[in-house]
Formats: sequence, C-alpha cells, structure tokens
Amino acid sequence: MTREVSNWLDSYLEYSSNTESPTSYHLWCGISAIAGALQRKVYLHWGVGQTLYPNLYIVLVGPAGRTRKGVAIGIAKDLLRELTNVKIAPESASGQQAMTLVMKEAYGNFIDPTDGQSKLHCSTTVFSEELSVFLGQGNIAYLANLTDWYDSKEEWEYQSVGRGKDKLNGVCLNFLGGTAPDWIQSMIPQEAVGGGFTSRVIFVVEEKKGKIVPEPVMTAREIQLRKQLRNDLERINKMAGEMTMNDGCRRKYVNWYKSESAAAEAGHPAIDDARFASYCERRATHLRKLLMVVSAARGDDLILTEEDFDRTLRFLEAAERNMSKTFGGFGKSRTSDATETIKNFICGMRHTTRGLVLQRYYLDVDAPTLSGIEQTLEQMGCIKTEPYIVDGKMDKKYYWVGEAA
Repeated sequence: MTREVSNWLDSYLEYSSNTESPTSYHLWCGISAIAGALQRKVYLHWGVGQTLYPNLYIVLVGPAGRTRKGVAIGIAKDLLRELTNVKIAPESASGQQAMTLVMKEAYGNFIDPTDGQSKLHCSTTVFSEELSVFLGQGNIAYLANLTDWYDSKEEWEYQSVGRGKDKLNGVCLNFLGGTAPDWIQSMIPQEAVGGGFTSRVIFVVEEKKGKIVPEPVMTAREIQLRKQLRNDLERINKMAGEMTMNDGCRRKYVNWYKSESAAAEAGHPAIDDARFASYCERRATHLRKLLMVVSAARGDDLILTEEDFDRTLRFLEAAERNMSKTFGGFGKSRTSDATETIKNFICGMRHTTRGLVLQRYYLDVDAPTLSGIEQTLEQMGCIKTEPYIVDGKMDKKYYWVGEAA
C-alpha cells in the first residue's frame, strides 16, 4: 500500500501555508507530529548499548501574540489527536506525578519485525502552547525528570506517592511547546541554562509572523491534503523496527561528524554562544534522531539515505541560525534584559535617538543606566552614536552598525 502523498513534510507545509505562522514553525510542528506518530516503535542502534528513538523536544520561541506559535502547534495537534493509538497528554498535566500517570495510561505493545519480539512502551506526546503551564516556575526537579525521559530508557524508576518505588517501562516522551523569550527566565533558572534539559531542546526562534492572512478560508485543496496527511500519518504510526543507514548516508554522516569535531576543537562550534555549548556536544544526537523522522516522512523502508541526511542537516542548521536568540538577555548582568531589549529596538529602527529610547523604555531604565547600555552596545560594535541638538537641548543619535538581528 503506497502513501497518499510523496513526502509528508512537504505536503504538511503546503497544507499549513495559508496561515500567519512562520514556515519554520510549521516545519518543526510537522516534524513533531511524525515523531509522535512513530513513538518508540522505530529505533537506531548506535555503538555499544546505545539505542536512539525519534522523540524530540521542540520549543517555538517568539514574542507573545506576534508569531502565531499557538496556531502552528494547534495544526499539528489536530492531526495527531485523530490517531487512536497515540497518547496525547492533557494540557493540565504538569509535574512528575501527573506525567507519570499519563504515561502509565499510554502503555501499549507491538511486535518488532526486526527480532519478532513483543515490546512494551508508554510513548506520550505533549503539546503545550504556553510552556510555562507545563514546566512551571523554576522547577529544577521536574526539569531533571524531563531530561531523563528524553533518553527513552527501558526502565525509569521513581518514588510514587503512597506506594513506594514504581517504574515505567519503555519511556518515550515527545514534546512540542511554545513560549515568549520573556518567560524563559521564570521557567528555567539561570543555573540550568545550558545544562541537561536545554541541551536536549531544539529551539525554533522567530521574531515576526510569516505573512498576513486577513481572512483564512480552507480551500478544497487543503481539505483534500488534510485527509491525505491524516491517512499517511496513521501509516507512519504503523511503522516498526530498526532503522539503518545506507552506505551513502553513513559516509556523509562520518565526514560531517569529523568536520564538526575539528571545528569545535578549533574553537568554532556550530553555535557561538556559551549557553549552547552542551547543545553543541549533543548536536549529533539531535541530527540522528531527526534523521529518523525525515526518513519516515519520505517512506516506510526504514532506510536512512544520503538525501535524508542532506535534508536533515539543512533543517537543523536553519534552526540553529537563530537559536542563540532564545535566551535574549538571560545573563548575570542586572541590566542584561534591558540591554537585549534596547539592542533589538535600535536594530529594528536602524537609527533612533537617545530621547526616544528613554521615552519608550523609561519603566525599564533611567538615564544613567541607559548610558551604561549605550557604552556596552558601542563596545560590542552594534551601534555608533553622534551628538546632536534638538530644541536647544543636547541629545544623541543611535545608528545600528552591527549584524542584522
């Protein structure tokens, strides 16, 4: 039985194109939907004792109300929720106790065609339009649980309320969330940034909507595509067994891995931001997990090809170009938030005045504080300034000279 569309991701992008969300959001939402459908039933053996599964942690980042994160997440959720064999966590589920109960309810089994054995799993997908609802505020213990669940262990032991030790078998948590950068500091304490949890997340950052759609109307083509996507997603859900790289894919991966390792040793990591150092160390794992999803979008053969590798790398590199903007002003400086906000404002305006910046951000900075921020941005090579007089009063002009934000 053949697929109804030639490539699920391509057709998903066409289906979701008549919305205001950026294309990158739709791409990664589509990727998350496939990962959720695959569950823990396909895998990639890697080295001694290591097995990878296609679950991913993906977070869409963008200003509240501006980038249409919820719209993009809702489209993916709407398709995946129609698959009766897929467990989607209720939006109210948060914290270890709630999520372990959800995963216990998700238990299922399948016959692995690779070895003929019946295998147990509790694959679960989480959709969270407001990440703060799911993560809570600075909950380090829960972030540690999420870190463990990402690795899809055969057994995960925990202390249950009133019953002592309990365990989950075949854990596989797939996660898609959305947040504004302003909220990240309250959800993820500064000391946790760059650590276990954030190194396992692919952050997809956009600053504005993809386009303006004043009157979205579902066309006959989109209605047809939705039916085809739903049917093919159900077929993807039936895939099971070991995925393997063909010779071409393996050569490309080995060459890429050597090149990336050499660049990192020379001080040129994929993302030049210390907060993503651990992510860069884990980058190859992200690529291999994503490679399984890209292959499944194309077909049922469980073969990872060189074309799959090329496409996977393009997707990952495109997301990484904006990833350093995830945490914005998240730093130790007391003025880091305001510095980041003002930097982005001047970049967007291209040129402005000190007086206008003070009028706009007087609740965040006073004149002495702005002087320090101004000096910081000049020394960073982001702006240049020149004095000028308006209405007999001395002011300054700010010109953006840095790279585009």
